[in-house]
Amino acid sequence: MKINLYNLIKVYVKIGLFFTHKQIKVYGKENIPKNGPILFIGNHRNALIDAILIPTTTNRNIHFLTRASAFKNKTIESFLRALNMIPVYRLRDGRETIKKNNEVFEQCFEILKNEKAIEIFAEGEHHQLRKVIPLKKGFARIILGTLQKHPNLNIQIVPVGINYDAHLKFPSSTSIYYGNPIIANHFFDIKNPDFKFKSILNEVHKALIQLTVHIEDPTNYTQLVSKLDAAKVDYLNPMKVNELLKNIDNLPKSEKKIKINWLSPIHFIAKINSFFPLLIWKFLKSKIKDPIFTNTYRFALILTVFPLFYLIQASVIFYFSNFKYALIYLISCILLGIISTKTMSVTQ
Repeated sequence: MKINLYNLIKVYVKIGLFFTHKQIKVYGKENIPKNGPILFIGNHRNALIDAILIPTTTNRNIHFLTRASAFKNKTIESFLRALNMIPVYRLRDGRETIKKNNEVFEQCFEILKNEKAIEIFAEGEHHQLRKVIPLKKGFARIILGTLQKHPNLNIQIVPVGINYDAHLKFPSSTSIYYGNPIIANHFFDIKNPDFKFKSILNEVHKALIQLTVHIEDPTNYTQLVSKLDAAKVDYLNPMKVNELLKNIDNLPKSEKKIKINWLSPIHFIAKINSFFPLLIWKFLKSKIKDPIFTNTYRFALILTVFPLFYLIQASVIFYFSNFKYALIYLISCILLGIISTKTMSVTQ
């Protein structure tokens, strides 16, 4: 039942991501081991969207480490645990709750022992910077604890670079790069461990900055981003952008070209057809305190409010007409959604 629910939700989430993003490009899937214990470690710029992009673009059954605050309701807790989510406690959840993380680590040891996969964002927080910030030690502690209990286990880390052209806007595009797996065992001395974990932290950080756009210079960060934007670089190709950063002063500015989107009338019809859901979105967007959650809330509405509204509209058509016209309307809604998401300019 647990696996069925996980796979069912996974399919539905993939549909939601399809209607949220103009493009989702995946590279390096051949680097993902088909068997054995894995830690997927990615950079973190887009809240929940980052978390669901990895399991929906791999065939591995993945467990998530999730904020404990999401588990307050018993019913929701049961649902989240059925989706392989595990609560992680932070100081803001209360100093006394930190001890519960010992149980979390034990669960992770067991998951890896059973040769399953865990997803962790080792930066420890989401951010809007086009760079990989210093990694936290949590994932290294999990590996060490697992190897101390199961020294013969071969644990691999798959670094994941998640890149966006404009992750707060719609419809944005994303590229996911799965890097070469890292054999974690090579970086741990089980009998005499280094609890600073410098070698493994450096190795994973080095792998991540090769898979995503990484602007190292904190002093000139804003200016460097402006130059990249002016040159209209392809942020979905981090290897090329990182190479351009090495010679940033000679980066040519891109000429401004006025493009006519001949499908704009269809986009307008789609907006008229979605007037009430868009009205709800406009209200909700104004209430979002942390901008990084913008696309998470947008994605949630695309999964729920928009299809519900179309179903209600179709029901009204069915009531006053017949099933044929109701079905035509629903199909039209789907086509309008596809055309709009895949052809609109990234402006909102």
